[in-house]
Amino acid sequence: MVGASSGIGAAVAAGAAAAGARVAVSARSAARLTALVARCPGAIAVPGDVADETSVATVVQATVDELGGLDAVVFTVGMSPLLPMSEATQADWRRVFDTNVIGAALVASAVAPHLIASHGQLLVLSSKAVRRPFPDLALYTTSKFALDGLVRCLPLEFPGLLVTRVVVGNTGGTEFASSWDPEMLGAASERWLASGVLGSEGIMAPADVAATVLHVLASPAHIDDVAVIDRPPTT
Repeated sequence: MVGASSGIGAAVAAGAAAAGARVAVSARSAARLTALVARCPGAIAVPGDVADETSVATVVQATVDELGGLDAVVFTVGMSPLLPMSEATQADWRRVFDTNVIGAALVASAVAPHLIASHGQLLVLSSKAVRRPFPDLALYTTSKFALDGLVRCLPLEFPGLLVTRVVVGNTGGTEFASSWDPEMLGAASERWLASGVLGSEGIMAPADVAATVLHVLASPAHIDDVAVIDRPPTT
């Protein structure tokens, strides 16, 4: 489980552990991982940074050594500043792509041989932003378009690798917006509501998304693509 320190990643890890799976959780925050494994029977914490090639290799090898192989890997990492593209610096773009896209590529390349050997699968979380972008989140949206391209390329680059893209709708209870300025978020939320990108669907909890991820992992069929988007009942 990559990106498991909070939100959807933590929920998937907890659900998998409760179902009896042996789970390894990874993220940058060792303290949060320690707290997570304390409530996930049999889970192990392997801290690391997906934006660091050496760290990714170390995490994957340590996990394989401890668990004896890999049956499934779930990549839930995603971050972005909240700002207009006109204000984004080269460093902003690089930070988003290093984490959301290059990080996913590094993880996929490192785990592919192990998953192919076990006939396991890689699940990558995308975003509904690729269907309808949010103002002031162009960096995030662009990175998710690139991530979708990566997902399409992986089975070609690694024959035998089973990959599933999970498109995720609006989800609360995550750390995604924790670094955003509250005043900027308030103004952006008004624009999102006015443009219709926010308010046309419900807000899911991480456990709601985790339930679908766990269903895909348990399914005897290989599911290439699935969307988890809450649609409010019509009146």
